Amino acid sequence: MEHKQPTVKDYLYLHIVLLLYSINGILSKLASENQLFTSKFFVYYSLVLFNLILYAILWQQILKKMPLTTVFLNKSVIVIWGMLWGALFFQERITMQMIIGGAIISYGVFLVVTDQ
Repeated sequence: MEHKQPTVKDYLYLHIVLLLYSINGILSKLASENQLFTSKFFVYYSLVLFNLILYAILWQQILKKMPLTTVFLNKSVIVIWGMLWGALFFQERITMQMIIGGAIISYGVFLVVTDQ
């Protein structure tokens, strides 16, 4: 499929969808903090499933506008969101090792999708 040059609006839409996907980390952790088969567990787990379905639909819409390599390269931002969510919602510390690890992951994805 031939793609036109992505616009700023396309990138903004992509990053909103990736932000939505990153929220699954929060919901999954909240589900895991509750006893299995309790109502709170099912609420969080249902939100995870709903979010994944919504993400899958929106992801397909993005792929109609942008090449997979471009979209996949931007997906590494989820690592950064995960660190931020951990700090904001679960009082986890962002360490230098985490930052270096996130940079290595992002660079590795860049190398793979750009065929360097």
